[in-house]
Amino acid sequence: MGNQLVALAPSQIFPVEHYLTGTCELELQFEKSMGSTRFMKVAKVRVDEGPAVVKVFVRHDPSLPLEQHYDRIEYIKKHLANAVNCLPFQKVLMMEKSCLIVRQYVKHSLYDRVSTRPFLTLIEKKWITFQILCALHQCHKQHICHGDIKLENILITSWNWVLLSDFASFKPTHLPEDNPADYSYFFDTSRRRTCYIAPERFVRTSSGESIQPKDGPLVGDGQYCGGQLLPEMDIFSAGCALLELWTEGTAPFEFSQLLAYRRGEEDLVLRHLDGIEDGRLRELIRSMLSLEPRERLSAELYLDQERGHLFPEYFYSFLQSYLQMFSTVPVVPPDEKVVRLHADIAQIVQICRTGECTKDAEVTTKQQSDQKQQQQQQQQGEEERRSQDNDGLVLITSVVTSCIRGLSFCQSKLLSLEILLVLAQHTSSETILDRILPYILHLAQDAAPRVRVAALNTLTACLRLVRHLPRTDANVFPEYILPAIAPLATDSSTFVRMTYASNIAQLAETAVGFLEQSQQQCASENVQPPHYETELSALHEMLHQTVLALLTDSQSAVKQTLMESGITKLCVFFGRQKANDVILSHMITFLNDKEDRALRGAFFDCIVGVAAYVGWHCSPMLTPLLQQGLTDPEEFVIAKAIHATTLLIELGLIQKQGINEFISECACYLAHPNLWIRHEIVELIATSVRVLSALDVQCKVRPSIAAHLQYPLIGIESPELVLDALHPPVPRPIYDAVLRSPDIAVLMEVLRDRRAARTKDPAVQEQQQQQQQQQLQQDRSVTAAVPTIPDAEVPVVIRQLLRRLSTEGLTERIESQLLAMSAHLLKLHRSKLAETRLPAPTGRIVLDYLPDVMDEVPLGGPGVAIGAGAILGATEATGGGGGEEEEEEQLASWEQGRREEGVWHARANPVKLRGTIGSTCSVPSIPIRPLQRRLPAK
Repeated sequence: MGNQLVALAPSQIFPVEHYLTGTCELELQFEKSMGSTRFMKVAKVRVDEGPAVVKVFVRHDPSLPLEQHYDRIEYIKKHLANAVNCLPFQKVLMMEKSCLIVRQYVKHSLYDRVSTRPFLTLIEKKWITFQILCALHQCHKQHICHGDIKLENILITSWNWVLLSDFASFKPTHLPEDNPADYSYFFDTSRRRTCYIAPERFVRTSSGESIQPKDGPLVGDGQYCGGQLLPEMDIFSAGCALLELWTEGTAPFEFSQLLAYRRGEEDLVLRHLDGIEDGRLRELIRSMLSLEPRERLSAELYLDQERGHLFPEYFYSFLQSYLQMFSTVPVVPPDEKVVRLHADIAQIVQICRTGECTKDAEVTTKQQSDQKQQQQQQQQGEEERRSQDNDGLVLITSVVTSCIRGLSFCQSKLLSLEILLVLAQHTSSETILDRILPYILHLAQDAAPRVRVAALNTLTACLRLVRHLPRTDANVFPEYILPAIAPLATDSSTFVRMTYASNIAQLAETAVGFLEQSQQQCASENVQPPHYETELSALHEMLHQTVLALLTDSQSAVKQTLMESGITKLCVFFGRQKANDVILSHMITFLNDKEDRALRGAFFDCIVGVAAYVGWHCSPMLTPLLQQGLTDPEEFVIAKAIHATTLLIELGLIQKQGINEFISECACYLAHPNLWIRHEIVELIATSVRVLSALDVQCKVRPSIAAHLQYPLIGIESPELVLDALHPPVPRPIYDAVLRSPDIAVLMEVLRDRRAARTKDPAVQEQQQQQQQQQLQQDRSVTAAVPTIPDAEVPVVIRQLLRRLSTEGLTERIESQLLAMSAHLLKLHRSKLAETRLPAPTGRIVLDYLPDVMDEVPLGGPGVAIGAGAILGATEATGGGGGEEEEEEQLASWEQGRREEGVWHARANPVKLRGTIGSTCSVPSIPIRPLQRRLPAK
């Protein structure tokens, strides 16, 4: 410090934390030492406002005049308070044995940043150069010079905001050129031997000793001690720092080299300058490094000179003032920064895209015979122009990503992902992979499921925007992306797993695209590429477990999303063998889920693409699955199953025998009340006619549909003609009533007997129709067709059902249509009955739907009667009234109760109980447990 080297050696050396105790004005909590030299000790501490850096000067000589240095530091602090690119010392603590100077802590210096990934891009280096000149202009305008500018004293934030710190007002202005002791003591604190001191600050001494008097005051009185720092000296030091920045960390001068340059040896500087491609930048640094101080311009003139040339216009008009809002006091929280950036991102993109003022490089075109080579060059040129025109957005990207780790609110994290996606759409592939991707993966591990979902969607969208894959990122998928998101396949949130399922096919496709790009790049550069099959197998192995976890997920929504979001792409990714063994085999199990109709429908929507890729050998496996879909409880699933069959027939994946079986089995649905099903059946028939031979059409197809047509058709390959020729379908009320009937099997037998009786004797049929018309005029509740079998043989329940159906318009033609669908109706009835036995989704047990869990009647004791006989026996014992005919009718009603799965159910018909008062009451349905043995027949 000052112009006097301390000659007295300390009797005892203490660590830096020793000098931090006993400070009254500030409570300094020591964290770690940041270095120690003979001149000063540096430590990182924590104060109330946050982390700080304290530099400790040990006072071995109490007579050293430190007060004037104290005043100078306070002066610098006061006059640079509004300098946004300067960070002066904030506090000076004078104590008996030490002097402490404190400033804010910034993690990285420019020296650290130059060698840290991701490496600085061209526009970032220009932005840093611009800010260094701004910092010099801000302090020189206040007549303040730094005195020790080097990369270690240029601090940089995570969003590339530059701060010029550690102003060296207490260091000597002049140094002896033939004695490096002063230089090493005051300026070589990093021990790198770099020397950025202006040449005019070195003076020649007569004795070759230190120019500092051994016994003089700190501010010396010798002939070399009264020098004053000048702005030109800072310009030279800044030029050295910029030259090191633009030559990838190559130091331009060591102490001896700087002295040689002072003597006029400029070869070393010229060699360094030749490594800079930009001519204007090279000329700028050459001017700053001029040996003659008068040839060095001021920082303000350099900024004006390069406006719109080296530095884009938006640096001056927009970027500096906009980012200045985030660097001044009061400090803006990260959440507020993101909200502000999200509101302005559209305008920012527009400014950065239209404000790029760098001149385009001259491109010469040559005639080439190879058209493929020309196309490749055009694609590379487009990528380069895209990177050059829009790389200003890298600066905004750094601002956004610097806030992400400090965000507190879920909404702010979602907004940050939206900003990153917008930036990715307008920036280069390198920026996406190096700057945006790591922060998206960081948010993919967030505690909030909404953030994880948005991160997955943003990740997929951003990776699709990568058009040019750098060789250094060839293994980004197997080594970085897939391991980072693998835990999301078993995430606790169903929404997250659904999102992963919706994106995994696109991610797999992108991963293969990256692999192919890396192979092509190696081939074009004559580099031996990794074995393609080996790399692809590694991707298969990593995604196999993830896909398997999603296919076997406990939630149907996850499996449905996986199928609907590119299951065919996954088949192509895994290959035909794994698609058949892994994907198709697991998809088949989805039809066993009777509770989720949407999953079954999604199966038939997606099975066509999978089957088309696997090939015709999966046809025997698919045929029973498609037939199973024809009897699904949900009609829209039936329509999807028929549509899938049509597409498979059109692709030639179902053989001729299978086509004939399908048509004969599902032709009855031409009378189905659902219009969608009728349309799909007609389309199936038309497609089959186009595929089958004329002989098969005449012998197989036409007979199957003839009964459903009002008139014969010559051309049945037209769906419109077939639809117009169809008989009216079964009315919906009749269809639903038949399907809901618990005695549907008995009903079908009765309808079959009625049809057989009508076909035996036409005269009887005509007579019955006349009787029917007469009875309809008298009583509208009579059946539509008088039964041709005796009334005693038709159960009462069926007669009542037929009466209800007659009011809905039941005719002989409709009966025939129902009989044609009888096999399907019976299967549908059993399926719906099984559904009614499932627990209610509300958690309440509805006993009406579970008739076998109410009461139990013990068997085996004398006098124990079961069923209606017991009830009627009780009525006789009471001696009540009622006729014999009425009792017989009630007995028939009770004994004809439905029997489903071993359950006898007494009908809820009113039964008169004879009591002493003669009153009547209605006996409700009495469900009984399944019998363990049958009652003996009387």
